[in-house]
This record gives sequence, C-alpha cells and structure tokens, in this order.
Amino acid sequence: MARARNIKPAFFKNELLAELEPLDRLLFIGLWCLADREGRLEDRHKRIKMELFPCDSYDVNGGLAALEAAGFVTRYSVAGKSVVSIVNFHKHQTPHGTEKDSELPDENGELTAHERTDSGYTTGKKRANNVKKGADNVDPPLGTGEEPVNPPGHNALNPESRILNPDSLKKDAGEPAAEPDKPTRLSRGEKTLKTYLAECKEAGAKPVPDDHYVRRYCRDAGITDDMAAIAWLRFREDHTVGTRNAKRYSDWPAAFANSVKDRWYRLWLVNPEGEANWTNEGLQALRVVEARQREAEVEA
Repeated sequence: MARARNIKPAFFKNELLAELEPLDRLLFIGLWCLADREGRLEDRHKRIKMELFPCDSYDVNGGLAALEAAGFVTRYSVAGKSVVSIVNFHKHQTPHGTEKDSELPDENGELTAHERTDSGYTTGKKRANNVKKGADNVDPPLGTGEEPVNPPGHNALNPESRILNPDSLKKDAGEPAAEPDKPTRLSRGEKTLKTYLAECKEAGAKPVPDDHYVRRYCRDAGITDDMAAIAWLRFREDHTVGTRNAKRYSDWPAAFANSVKDRWYRLWLVNPEGEANWTNEGLQALRVVEARQREAEVEA
C-alpha cells in the first residue's frame, strides 16, 4: 500500500543524487511511498515497477542497484525475506502514527520498530523482536556497471583475439585448464565465494559446471561467451574483494545465474532480433579487462 511521504527542497540539490539517472532519482522517491514506517519494503523489482512505472520501460532492478551503489538503500535477504531498506529513512520522514509496525526484518534478522507514544508519535527509541538470531544476509549485490572489473591477471582473455576466452568461466581464473570434472566433495550450507572457489580448486571442479543451466540460458538468450565471462569476472570481484565479500550462498552457480538473468551489471541488451549487444557499461568493463591483460603481458 502506497503512503504519503515528505520531500524536501534539498533533495534536488543533493550532489550524490545528481550523479544518478533521472528515473533512478524518481525511483528513490517512489520507494519512500512503498516503504513501511521503518523504511523497508520487499525487494521484488517487478512488483515495484508495476507500482511506480507501469507505463515506462524502465529497469527497476538496475535502478535499485544504482541507488545501493550510491549508498541510498541497502538490499539484503534474511529470515526468508528479500528486503530493500532506505538509508536514513527516519532522518527525513515522519511516518503517520497510525501506520502499523514493520513486518520485515532488519539486516540482523530482527523485527525492529521505533516506539510510539499513546498518541502515535515516535519517541526516538527502538525495540527489537528477534526473528532469526545471527542469520546470514545473502542479498544479491547489484552493481551499477560503473565499478572497474577485477584484473584477470590470469589470461581470461584470448591474447590473439583480445576477447574473453570462454574457458575463463570453466575454472577459477589463474588455474591451468582443468580436466573433465572429478566427483566433488563440496561442503553443504551457505558459504562465501572465496570458500566456494577454494573448495572447487581442491576438488578439481569448475565453479560453473559445464552442464549448468545458465550456459544454455546464455545461448538461448543470445548472450555471447565474452559477455558471460565478463559477467563472471564482475560477479567474482563483487563477492571476493568487493563490498559483498562476506555474503553467503548455498548455491553459488545459481547465484551467478540469477545475476545473468536479471542483468545485475547491465553489460548487455538483447534487441528485438534476439541478439545481445554490449551496453556502454559492458564496453567499459571489456576495455578495462583488455587493458589489464596488455599490462600483464608487458610485465611478463
């Protein structure tokens, strides 16, 4: 249910917001109206689009990624809920006293709420009802396409053609070409990507198996091997040395597949003829990888 919120004149002069696309800024305003009294709403980008942009061909998922990268929202999954939380919501908004408490957990897996007086106004204090103590946040980090790609330094590029070697998806970069997958003994449960890659290396397994459905998805969608490999480099960087390095998944190939299907990094667009073309973000990412490959060759 949408709610009435306040907008201050300073919003239009905010220098960080000015760096975002106009529709991303409009999305930010719309999120205030969809959020509960704690500044939280379900992270369901298709539903958000139907609520805020029913007549526009706007990439809400990409917009949320841009807002998160700029520090205006956080996205996480905990206690079975995927949530968007608006940063400093109570600093700028004064929810009506009759609004019910949030039913969505915070990043620590707790239902927190600002306490209210009998008249319905907040007191400035918060109470917390635990939902799932110590739950791991497993939100998909959504990049904006602006961050540099982690240097491969491991020949993710084909030196002859200057394009990505498709085999870079089949093994952890830096490892020699692997023989056919051996039976693996990977631990179960949620783990960081660093742990998962280390287990794959020890077991002689490919992080994204040859028979994983994401490979057929890419072929069917017209996504080239180069694009998929760049997407993997971006995904790996975000989850090993980037801000998402502590995130945990129980199925990392599936998490990567979601990043491809939902275009977390906005590297390509598929035209009406079914062909995928590089976006500006994709070309920028590709150029960075090529430049770092050339540097590695010179140093060698």
